[in-house]
Amino acid sequence: MKKAFLTTIMVIIGVGLAYAQKVTLLTPNGGETLAIGTPLLITWTYSGLTGEETLLIALEGAVDYGPIAYSKVSQGSIEWLAGQKMDKTFAKPANDYKIIIELMGNDSVFALSKASFSLVPAAANISLMTPNGGEILEKGKDYDINWSFAGKGGFVNLTLVKDDLPLGPIAENLPAASFRYCWHIGNPLLNGSGYGAGGNYRIQIQWRVHPIMDKDALGGAKAGKLSLVDLQKNKDRSDGAFTIKEASATSQQKSKGDKEE
Repeated sequence: MKKAFLTTIMVIIGVGLAYAQKVTLLTPNGGETLAIGTPLLITWTYSGLTGEETLLIALEGAVDYGPIAYSKVSQGSIEWLAGQKMDKTFAKPANDYKIIIELMGNDSVFALSKASFSLVPAAANISLMTPNGGEILEKGKDYDINWSFAGKGGFVNLTLVKDDLPLGPIAENLPAASFRYCWHIGNPLLNGSGYGAGGNYRIQIQWRVHPIMDKDALGGAKAGKLSLVDLQKNKDRSDGAFTIKEASATSQQKSKGDKEE
């Protein structure tokens, strides 16, 4: 009788522990319209688990689906480029997507978006206009970097390229619809790098939906930047190379005069 009683108690405790194991999806949780490639967070909470367990995070939809990532339960969030799957491909646009998070080894512990969200194409189509090849730019002078843009906002980064290798950013987080940036030739790049006189320079322009991830609105996680993949024509480069030359004596004298004033 005593053994049967203890067995019953153990079963009740076991059922209670199993029932207490829970994961809850916070974002995205339905109703959102996400441009494919938009940086955001998938976030969740949990209870009754140690946190060391592994979650499978996946995208579910009628026209496309697939695993996104694995994560420890305790992590609470992962960075996601909307629509990107584990194989680095992007899901097709549709309005019936949900996120599912599932405990590995125990698929009875899972959570699903409460309602569907939509994935829509990222609309950018950006083209660098100048410098586009053949120009000779003199150090110490200002030069307009111009681009054309057809889209719904967003931001652009400008990078100086030499011999097809990026040297560093000229400017970041410029409104895409500003269409121009005044570059003072010879100023150090944002990463501190300098660049000398010579040829085979190009400018690369990269469009992104957001300048930085607003993670504070998604659970207070540490803020950080994510680059977007080249969806549609979100990135462009000078068609030809341009040359940077040292400042002429006249420019140097003028610059010296400005400082003395």
